Amino acid sequence: MLQVERRRIFSLAHGAFQFGLTLGFLGTLVTSSLGQMGGGAGGQQGVPMFDDPTFRDRLYENGGPQFRNTQSGKLITAVVIEGNRTVSDHKVLSHMQSRVDRIYDNETFNRDISELYRTGLFDHIEPFVAPVGEGVHVKLKVREKPTVKSIVLHGARGLNESQLKKHCGLEPGDPIGTSSVRAARNRLLEYYQDQGFNNVDIQIISGDKPGDRDVFFEINEGEVERIEEIKFIGNKAFSSDLLKARIKSRDSRMGITRYMFNKASKESLDADREQLLKYYRSLGYFDTRIDYALDYDDSGKWMYVTFVISEGEQYFVRNIELAGNQYFSSSEVMPLFKLRSEEPFNLGKKAYDERLIRDLYGEKGFIFADIVGQVKYLPDRKVDILYSVAEGDIYRASDIRVHIEGDGHTQRNVLLTKMAGIRPGSVLSAPKIEQAERILQASSIFETNPQNGGPPRIEVEPPDQTKPEFK
Repeated sequence: MLQVERRRIFSLAHGAFQFGLTLGFLGTLVTSSLGQMGGGAGGQQGVPMFDDPTFRDRLYENGGPQFRNTQSGKLITAVVIEGNRTVSDHKVLSHMQSRVDRIYDNETFNRDISELYRTGLFDHIEPFVAPVGEGVHVKLKVREKPTVKSIVLHGARGLNESQLKKHCGLEPGDPIGTSSVRAARNRLLEYYQDQGFNNVDIQIISGDKPGDRDVFFEINEGEVERIEEIKFIGNKAFSSDLLKARIKSRDSRMGITRYMFNKASKESLDADREQLLKYYRSLGYFDTRIDYALDYDDSGKWMYVTFVISEGEQYFVRNIELAGNQYFSSSEVMPLFKLRSEEPFNLGKKAYDERLIRDLYGEKGFIFADIVGQVKYLPDRKVDILYSVAEGDIYRASDIRVHIEGDGHTQRNVLLTKMAGIRPGSVLSAPKIEQAERILQASSIFETNPQNGGPPRIEVEPPDQTKPEFK
């Protein structure tokens, strides 16, 4: 089965510029014959022995000049893999396009070798191609990298072993080395800590030394820690209930959910601290500092978390300016802003105003307009905001061409009715492009199964890019 991409292409123009508006999506699956999946293996009857490497082969393997290949175009009648001990012939062949009963192609064979190196399973591969009758025999002499024979998680009791091995990221048959085994240990530590085992200790007993094939982790899990209570100190601008709703960690709610949703993860607590800082700063508290303290009961299982907050003073907006705007005057745009001078800084309002400017220009055909809002910090807790505008040009749609597989005439007409009024000669409005994309995605024209391809989308390419081609 081959997955093919369908594209819808619209030719657009402005002045001397020609560029493309592309509606693309992955279409349905179509069948295609790929030949037989069979392959040969060393030691099979009927497969002749290979001679030692020729002078030409040795010259090529040592970086000498390549000779023109004379075997391309012949049928592959045998594929032999030699030197593999733990990696099966089937696994090697699964990474190759050169197979029995397929036509030999030298470039394809070279890509096969590159793909086998990318698997990380081999540190040396010697390829050979020998003519036999009207066909060719292919042989690969491989030298395997050391691989994992087994993985033992000794001491794992509190968590499901199959889930631990999944998060370990190391499986029997994978290349083994010091870095890969230590990375697996770190992933296990992170998973344990995320599940509340903050005092877990994992030691590598074997697997990180030369010659090791068995990976053995000795795990001392410790106790699962849970959060009994979360408190906030120093917060004046926002209530503790509001701040608690902004973080992901949960406490036992005065014992109501003492064993539900309240596992203590220090990684999550660090993320909570960053989230609180982000919230404060989005509302103008740029000098806020936050840390947290941990206390335990006598059993060591129950944690009390206290977020200590130094809010600082809120910053206010002094001036708001537009620069680079020519089509719209500042007196037209700025009264529409949500963020105003002498008000506290608000990141949400600033983002809204940036979007407003972009929509105003986009609606008039400035589809490549670029708007950047910069914040300048001043003494006495003031900020200036400058919206820099790079307007670009106004663009109109010209000839609209649609390439559709199958019944193109019918589908083209249906497609054009759902383009939100985009027609030849009309201003290429950014909001209309977004509206057309939403309409197309909500329609039943295209198959939108994620396994068969993504939803239809409209892409506008800058005029200095190459005009898209039909595919």
